[in-house]
Amino acid sequence: MNLVRKLQDSARKLIRRRANPRMSAGMASADMMLRMVAQTRDVEIACEEAHRLLDEFADRVARGEDAAALLPLVQHHLEMCPDCREEYEALLRILRAPREPV
Repeated sequence: MNLVRKLQDSARKLIRRRANPRMSAGMASADMMLRMVAQTRDVEIACEEAHRLLDEFADRVARGEDAAALLPLVQHHLEMCPDCREEYEALLRILRAPREPV
């Protein structure tokens, strides 16, 4: 078993043990990090690559295409990275905004 798999398994076990609605903010942050480790895939893209593909992803979503099926690594990155997700949502709002005639 490789290191990533061991970390994922350990994170899943800790998450199950620590499921407590009254946990402190620090514990909640640690819990979120453990969940991210548990959801890590063997193949992922970094923020830089996600940014490079963000326009295409948002354009496809705005046109009603299944961007997640076409660009699954971008979709997964957006699920894992709040900063990139925020940028994507802002871009999508711009694309969906009504345009005034010129």
